[in-house]
Amino acid sequence: MRRQRETGGLAEMMDGSVFELKDEGQLREREAVLRERLLDAQFDLAESRKESILVLLNGPDGAGKGQVLNRLHGWLDPRAIKTMAYDIETKEEYRGPGGWRYWRDLPAYGHVGIVLGSWYHYLLHRRATKLINKSEFQERLDIVNRIETMLAAERVRIVKIWLTLSAGQAEKRVKKNHGGPGTLKNPLLREWRSIDTKGERKRLVEAAQEIVASTGPEAPQWHQVPAEWPMARDLAVGEIVLDAMQQALAAKPPRKAPKPSARPRRVSKGPSALKALDLGLSLEKSDYRKRLAEAQKELYALTRSKKFSKRALVCVFEGNDAAGKGGAIKRMRAALDPVHSEVYPIAAPSEEDLAHPYLWRFWKRIPHRGDVAIFDRSWYGRVLVERVEGFAAPADWRRAYEEINDFEALLSGGGYIVHKFWLSIDQDEQLRRFEERKEVPHKRFKITDEDWRNREKWPAYEVAIDDMVALTSTPSAPWTLVEANDKRYARVKVIETLVDRLKSEL
Repeated sequence: MRRQRETGGLAEMMDGSVFELKDEGQLREREAVLRERLLDAQFDLAESRKESILVLLNGPDGAGKGQVLNRLHGWLDPRAIKTMAYDIETKEEYRGPGGWRYWRDLPAYGHVGIVLGSWYHYLLHRRATKLINKSEFQERLDIVNRIETMLAAERVRIVKIWLTLSAGQAEKRVKKNHGGPGTLKNPLLREWRSIDTKGERKRLVEAAQEIVASTGPEAPQWHQVPAEWPMARDLAVGEIVLDAMQQALAAKPPRKAPKPSARPRRVSKGPSALKALDLGLSLEKSDYRKRLAEAQKELYALTRSKKFSKRALVCVFEGNDAAGKGGAIKRMRAALDPVHSEVYPIAAPSEEDLAHPYLWRFWKRIPHRGDVAIFDRSWYGRVLVERVEGFAAPADWRRAYEEINDFEALLSGGGYIVHKFWLSIDQDEQLRRFEERKEVPHKRFKITDEDWRNREKWPAYEVAIDDMVALTSTPSAPWTLVEANDKRYARVKVIETLVDRLKSEL
């Protein structure tokens, strides 16, 4: 067991601001104390796995972001620190949705990630070069605030640092980094080579000021650090990171979910969508074969069209146990190019999944443009299984509705087509299928003790399903409820619905 240290605030650890120290000897003494405290806190954080730390290093060219990064790497243990450095956008990253690369690289709980070229960097560049206007810029900042608030609730402690530098100093340092006309010695500055006019630089400064000023009350706040004196700058950043790690260590453990209520109540208002379904709908075998073949042919043509090559399809399948999700997915998959499509059967989260925010494992599986991803179960487990079974605290599954809407809005805003299906059967049909699975040898793997136990919670799942549909069905990511007592009817409805959606989108 490591030696435990007090985790008080910075004021208890070191007296006065580092910028009050003018003597190099004093700075070196402060550095020695800081390095020891940083390593102690980092090892304790890695052992506790309470939170992850995400340090966003931002500031004007010449402020020394790369130097600060190198200093932190020298002070911290490299085994639990991750550099996340990004250019404006590479060709490979363009094939994914906005924000995908940051989610993909999130450090696990107990680890530290240092980000150069964060989402703010990307927004600033687009605003300075007039790729987005001021109102669009503000809309995207609002989305960023909501995502950062969600990450904080999911135990990702974001440390936002802005290195400040006077205009004169910034210009002098950038000129020093120029290797000649049109080139930059420092690779960390190359992505800004297109910002070279006075108007663009002015918009860049204004946008940076707006970013700092418009941070939401629940989102992480900015730390502004003067960058004129490199050693003092680096010490100040190191002390901010130390304070964040100490706060993470002092944080309360994740809340435990109470025992679910025996009589759950709906969160949403309005009539039940499930009770409005006519589960008696069916399709004759001859009609089924004809309509299925026609719909599959159209689905293939649409997903291999030139227009679709710049889009992508994310399809979610949820439903009652034994509702026929597998059969519907099988017919859909048969109509797709196997090179450009993938089915993801979602089971209980792995240890690696549990070491990250719950949406992380789904962001990793989002397809490239031109491809199709089919999720057999999905992120809706947070508001279905985790809610009903008591795996998530009420505060966590209640906030998930808005978080899921934001997640799907990011996909839709990036040109992704999101469609979600709930396959619904009644209890009598489910029982019949369960009994059939028991008797047929090649279907026995489909029935488990958990499936039988879930039947006892049918009313609780009905409440959760109605809330899910009411609170997360949006114009850009709608739910389609599928009457699935008749498997043929359900399969055709799924594929014909997708064909209609793709035609309207393309």
